Amino acid sequence: MREIWNIKQRTEKDLLHQLLKNRAIAEANADSFLNPDYGELHDPFLFTEMHKATDRIWEAIEKGEKILIYSDYDADAVTANATIFRALKFLGATAEVYIPDRFSEGYGLNLQAFESIKAQGVRVVITVDCGTNSVAEAQFCKKNGINLIITDHHEITGEKPRAFALINPKNPGEKYPYCELTGVAVAWKLVCALFSSKEKSGLPGGFEKWFLDFVAIGTIADCHSLLGENRILVKFGLQVLAKTKWPGLRALIESAAPRELDAYAVSFMIAPRINAAGRIDHARIAFDLLVEDDPGRARQMAAELEKLNSKRQMLTEVVVSEARAQLAQLENRKILLASGTDWPKGVVGLVAGKLCEEFGKPVLVMEKGAEHATGSARSTPSFNIVNALSYSKEFLVKYGGHAAAAGFTLRSSDIDFLYKKLLEYADENLREEDLAKTLELEAEIYPGEINFQTFGEIEKLAPFGVDNRRPRFALPGLILEEFRTVGKGQAHLQLSARAGEKIFRCIGFNLGWASAELKPGDKIDLACELISDEWNGFKNLKLRILDFRKNE
Repeated sequence: MREIWNIKQRTEKDLLHQLLKNRAIAEANADSFLNPDYGELHDPFLFTEMHKATDRIWEAIEKGEKILIYSDYDADAVTANATIFRALKFLGATAEVYIPDRFSEGYGLNLQAFESIKAQGVRVVITVDCGTNSVAEAQFCKKNGINLIITDHHEITGEKPRAFALINPKNPGEKYPYCELTGVAVAWKLVCALFSSKEKSGLPGGFEKWFLDFVAIGTIADCHSLLGENRILVKFGLQVLAKTKWPGLRALIESAAPRELDAYAVSFMIAPRINAAGRIDHARIAFDLLVEDDPGRARQMAAELEKLNSKRQMLTEVVVSEARAQLAQLENRKILLASGTDWPKGVVGLVAGKLCEEFGKPVLVMEKGAEHATGSARSTPSFNIVNALSYSKEFLVKYGGHAAAAGFTLRSSDIDFLYKKLLEYADENLREEDLAKTLELEAEIYPGEINFQTFGEIEKLAPFGVDNRRPRFALPGLILEEFRTVGKGQAHLQLSARAGEKIFRCIGFNLGWASAELKPGDKIDLACELISDEWNGFKNLKLRILDFRKNE
């Protein structure tokens, strides 16, 4: 249960106006927010080195030079790789890909891989979702005649790499006006720039839109802001996803079987299956599916991915349980850290995310090997975890990421030293009030507003995600009619509550334990969301309970 409800003061009679005001959307800008315009996307050539990058790629295409795409192994990176690979194929390029093995190579570029790339005679390498902090690898490319084009979105944590071209909205001095693009969005911008030369590409105008399904998946999966340019990309990307032309992606959607293709389905059903490949086996499995054009083969590959995802779910549950036991001993500390000698590297990020949400504090989880430990960190909105790692970098072999999530490697013998340094940083930069577990509620909603008309108004704010969460409301003064626990292990709480003559059907996921506190006739306040539940062809409006309070 949350300790604090932060209910925004309601100053607007119209609920939609209140929700827009909460998001700092002025009345003059309301229409553009509610009806995103594809034409408002920024010109890709606003990136300072985009012309240089596209000129070199076109030169390689025209000369028949091999182009290699080097990516990370998460959903953002895999969709970015698939975006550029498919685009280059349409342009007649000779393209290959390199995706490092999470377990033997780790995150980002590595010199051993580039020795192999050099031996293959590759002269143009495009990175996606990685490379920003690969100074040594960029220097290797420069010395060996490899033109390294970095497309990335991660923070620069040290010296800027001396690449042939660096396309990253976070590059110091960059002119691009929006810095929240994900790896796949930056890759797509490169594709847009290449396709803009209609004489060379031979493609019809607007053809780049067919790649927006990949952009939507990667952007949602990487938990970036869904305001600004990302809102436009995801809004149109979800529309493209519903009619995707890629057989592999269609097979993946059929396998996941979402009720509807919204941001929730991407976040919790599609992206986890793409991520499962790199977490459990090798990300190449997911990439191959996304670029597969044979429907039959695609269905077989999607079934393989489904098995990997099931295994990922099982392993995650095991490690969450073991890590939670460690963190329970550290609850009084501002940052929490857990490690295990046999924890799969591929799930530590998921575990860190789950436990960060559960404990309401920054969490680091790592697999502890004989010599090195590999870990992931997830943080709260008020604490930049990359800055914390930068402060502690004397104990790190490498690290990278962004404010909310990061990856790192260190010597196993230095884990305690790293933790001490991180706690030192937190003491100076993380206030106790920042750690208070709060539930942010948009407004108090009136019982008479809970209907499908209001639900439709709320849906105009979609897609929902970071910086634009599905609206959550306070609904006070209800009388509990009846309740019961449902689901596997009786984990969920189902109840009905009354306001006057109106009865509300409610579901509280993972709140089954709270049934011991309730009895019919109790006066309760709900923190809730409006959801639409479809059963046997009929739609019903329900309330999803996030928390409740009893009024004695």
